[in-house]
Amino acid sequence: MASDDTANTNNTIKIDPLTERLREQKRDKLLRRLIPFLLTIPYLLGLIWTALHPIVSIITGELKCRGSYIDENGLDVHRHQVESYPLMRVLGRQTMLSQQRDDDLNYSDLGMCDAIHSHAISSVECLRHEATDEVVFDIARIMPSLGPMIDSAEAVVIVVGEQQQQPAGCQKKGWYESSDLNASILHMIKKLGSSKDAPWLTKIVYIVSPTVNHVRNRVDNATDTSSSSSTSCRQHTNLTTIVDKFIASYIGGGGGSKHVNPLPPEYSFPMMRSLLVISDVVKEEQQQQQQQMSKQGSTQVRILPQGTGGTLPNLDLVFATFYAFQTHPSGGRYDQSHSIYYGNSEFRAHPFGKELENRVVDVFTRLGGILELGTSSLASLQSYASDLSGWIGFVAALVIGPVQPHSFALNHGVDALTIEVHVPTTTSDGVTSNPAIHPHYADLSRCIEHLLRSISNLHERLHHSIAQYTMPSPSKFVSHGEYIYPAILVALPMVVRAASLALRDITSFQFVFVGTVVGTVLLASCVNACMIFTTGRSSIGVLMIIVAWVVRRSIPQPCKEKKTTADFDATNECRKSLRFVTCLIGIYLHAPLLLANYSLGFPSAVFWTPLLAILVLSDRLYSTLSKNVVLKTIMTVAKILLLVAISPSTILPSNISPQYVLILYSPLQLLLAALWFV
Repeated sequence: MASDDTANTNNTIKIDPLTERLREQKRDKLLRRLIPFLLTIPYLLGLIWTALHPIVSIITGELKCRGSYIDENGLDVHRHQVESYPLMRVLGRQTMLSQQRDDDLNYSDLGMCDAIHSHAISSVECLRHEATDEVVFDIARIMPSLGPMIDSAEAVVIVVGEQQQQPAGCQKKGWYESSDLNASILHMIKKLGSSKDAPWLTKIVYIVSPTVNHVRNRVDNATDTSSSSSTSCRQHTNLTTIVDKFIASYIGGGGGSKHVNPLPPEYSFPMMRSLLVISDVVKEEQQQQQQQMSKQGSTQVRILPQGTGGTLPNLDLVFATFYAFQTHPSGGRYDQSHSIYYGNSEFRAHPFGKELENRVVDVFTRLGGILELGTSSLASLQSYASDLSGWIGFVAALVIGPVQPHSFALNHGVDALTIEVHVPTTTSDGVTSNPAIHPHYADLSRCIEHLLRSISNLHERLHHSIAQYTMPSPSKFVSHGEYIYPAILVALPMVVRAASLALRDITSFQFVFVGTVVGTVLLASCVNACMIFTTGRSSIGVLMIIVAWVVRRSIPQPCKEKKTTADFDATNECRKSLRFVTCLIGIYLHAPLLLANYSLGFPSAVFWTPLLAILVLSDRLYSTLSKNVVLKTIMTVAKILLLVAISPSTILPSNISPQYVLILYSPLQLLLAALWFV
């Protein structure tokens, strides 16, 4: 036994304390050098990866953006064809009579229902629904000849009109004569209502078009002798309001603060599956832009799936719409200039027009000139810039709007999108005396019929849902599985900073101090929210001053000691503890936002990650600033100016989501103010 104890004693390895301390110092030095790379490299990789979305799909390993997506349970758009639509109007009975009347507003009440009755389309029912006193619209109901393919009836809704125009009944000409789009839509209604022309129809189709309350209009005209037009005619229709009130009437609830009259039960019993808004863009404030477009001779088509709060329709509805525009009419040869897709038209998936694309392309063109690129390389660079601008526009439309008319349908779980069309020859007043129909409007209606045939054969019970994506162009998309990884990389520095503080930097976590600061910030955020809801104004500037004052005045006693030991700085520990909690809160707030609303979460993570995790002064710099009064004063002034510059009222658009400002942005700004003035 004695010999065994002696052997164990001899085999024991003695660790030199000095050697172990040197190893720890070397390890600490290596980590100190490695952490800056772990903070910056993922952030930069995330930005570069995101910028490459239009030309590279790293997940699929392809040097291109992913193309179309069509669900296998829907009919392929390219497997059928639709005949060309007529290019001339056919005058109905009421239309010919109205031409013999004078231009008195009281007699010119030809809405969509009047046009349907005038052209003797007996197979289609039409209802004039007064949702509110101010909002009235016509609803044409087209029933399938064979009935629904499944037990429950389903419906597709098409809302047609101009985004800002006097409604039918306030114009000198009727609904059919005043718009080429309406004339082509009426021909589509006639075809869909015929069992011979549309035997494939299996879903109920509703066509909705704004009009006015003609009875109220006549009463107003009789009592108002000071004006030649009534108040209702002076007001412009808005397709966003029409869709909102139609959805509210359909589900039998109120829209906004006013009561909405429900639709009759026979009109609201089908399950609404899809909603399309066809907006003929004619706005007075865009006359100059329209004149410029007219000189160029290009039709503008925008397929807009963006909703509020980051909501999007199913992806295959977007691609089915785009591919319907690419189809050719049945029959022999046709004039390619009559095609809305092939006839010198521009298609986009965002509402910002060509200005954004021109600016981005101009920047990259100058970059190509500096790099002295060849012709082919410069063309590829410009193509990339065009897709990049399209992707930026798509993301920006989800964040700052404008709110599209179909958004209310998306909020109720109905797949919907808006198709904005601007044909250069259209006049700003929406009235035409030419019996001819512009070929692009005729082809637009043909494409809508083509799309309806595809939607009509879609089995909704087996329909796969892909509603998280972004689009550089109407023919390309970036899936959720592709863009979520660079988004995680951008937010990763907050995780690295929190882990570094917890495992290496923090010696003694200051619970009392952190609890005081977080509680103050939470209370200030609630006060700011109450101020916004009650007065409509934000008090974030005053609250930042109060938070900084409370932080300085309520530091716990241990933290007021500059140095309790040779190696312990209590004030620095308070700062590190607060930064650790701030990074955790930043991660907690951004993680669900990135998963649910990438378009808002990614720019937010790009903005807040450097402020919270990357741009952090070292302990040595803090020590230097505390000893130099001039540098400390300059740094304090710079912090104040930066906090003012990043306040919501200064840097954020006015139409950004208020929930984002109140729940994420304002609390993080208050925490940043507290962190900078510890």
